[in-house]
Amino acid sequence: MKLRVFCDFDGTIAVNDVGNELFTTFGDAAYWWRLVAQWKKGELDGRDLWRKQCVVSNITIGQLDEFARQQPVDPYFIEFYRFCREWKIPVYVVSDGMDAYIARILSRHGIDDLDIRANHLIIHDDGSLAVEFPYYQAGCCNCGNCKGAHVRNEKQPGETTIYIGDGHSDICGLREADITFAKGALLDYCREKGEACRTFTDFADIIRAVKALLAE
Repeated sequence: MKLRVFCDFDGTIAVNDVGNELFTTFGDAAYWWRLVAQWKKGELDGRDLWRKQCVVSNITIGQLDEFARQQPVDPYFIEFYRFCREWKIPVYVVSDGMDAYIARILSRHGIDDLDIRANHLIIHDDGSLAVEFPYYQAGCCNCGNCKGAHVRNEKQPGETTIYIGDGHSDICGLREADITFAKGALLDYCREKGEACRTFTDFADIIRAVKALLAE
């Protein structure tokens, strides 16, 4: 069986929701959670969520570097990454978060060659922020970066697509993938809506499941 993997970052590869931590640490935390609540209700699209919070946030490159160094990843993700490289399984990091912290966190763990599809964070010299959305037009136009669009655009004939995620922003990815591994809010959504998924706790579960798929 040929596989292609699409994986969320915040709360999935990274132990924490790094975007939440970044913007509550260096921005207005109460304002952020009000924006998130509006976004989950569909009252705010993904771009406005990030743009509004960037206006009230300030972080320097040095602060971002230090912040990224403190962020742990799933204890089995490195093993999963190496396993996929060995078996030549393409892996995409798809995130409605920011490339700036994703790339730094992965690089700290010696991973510099994953295909990262995320929103683009711009840090100005004075610490003010701006954000660009390079993938917005290709997606659902509700997410800043629609994960389902990446699954749909990259899947190849004869392959089985796997999606791995934990949150509200992963719903579009779930809808496009052949197999979804879910935990957290994404798992709650699947159970509520009757969507097919497989549960996981960490990437040790994913490794075992992928090995079983390859044996089919």
